[in-house]
Amino acid sequence: MEDSTYTAQQFLSELTPEERARLYNDLLGIKDVYLCNKDTSFYTFRKIRRATKRHAECRKKTAHYQTNSNHELLINQIHEQKVFKNQYRIQIVFNTQEYNYDFIDYLLNLLHSLHFTNTQALA
Repeated sequence: MEDSTYTAQQFLSELTPEERARLYNDLLGIKDVYLCNKDTSFYTFRKIRRATKRHAECRKKTAHYQTNSNHELLINQIHEQKVFKNQYRIQIVFNTQEYNYDFIDYLLNLLHSLHFTNTQALA
């Protein structure tokens, strides 16, 4: 986790304030969707013809951020359908390395503290 915390801090330091604000808003939206769907799967028998495919995957939302030094963050919200079972998952890739949701939580905490530190400095 120490490696991911360092990479998250370095990544945020290379973003402009506008990009950080956009990332913060995107991560808040992703957090809401993740909390609603993290342990959810459901079965559907509608669209049986499409359901007979063995595996279908559809990206619902993609967030992509890249810095000047070519650090890249890619977050995909994915809807998977396997026969009749449907579920949602989030894929987080930073510099071609896949991370779990804790990386997003850490980014959110860093952005939150950066925002309120800057707000208090202005007051």
